Amino acid sequence: MGTLIVIIPIGILLSLIAFFVFELRAIKANKNSAIVTGEIPIYDINEKFKHYDTINNTALFAIVVYIFTLIIAISYYNPSYGLVHALLYIFLSTFIGSLIIFLIKMKKTLLIKVFAAFLYGAAHIVGSSFAFLTSYLIS
Repeated sequence: MGTLIVIIPIGILLSLIAFFVFELRAIKANKNSAIVTGEIPIYDINEKFKHYDTINNTALFAIVVYIFTLIIAISYYNPSYGLVHALLYIFLSTFIGSLIIFLIKMKKTLLIKVFAAFLYGAAHIVGSSFAFLTSYLIS
């Protein structure tokens, strides 16, 4: 249980930094596409996904979380701790990170807050789960 106290803050910090890097990439992609298209207001969700390059940024974020979590899992985590410790890390780091993002975006609309927290949480769960699975298979 002591290792969780060490690895959860590390995982949250690294994944939040990665999330905000990819969020800045999304904002930059939107500005670039707005210049090309002439800044027409977009009401279609598929067009917003294209303008913000959401799919690519979310996939890259999941890959970065996978790499960070794999490094953490190989460095600090021992498979003898059991599945509960791995699941606690995944759940707590995802929940706390999503909550932080939700609070940071407090001045935004509810839809933006929920959507940002969901994009963080879904990619984080996938990346972390595969990282712990990989570290288990390697050891």
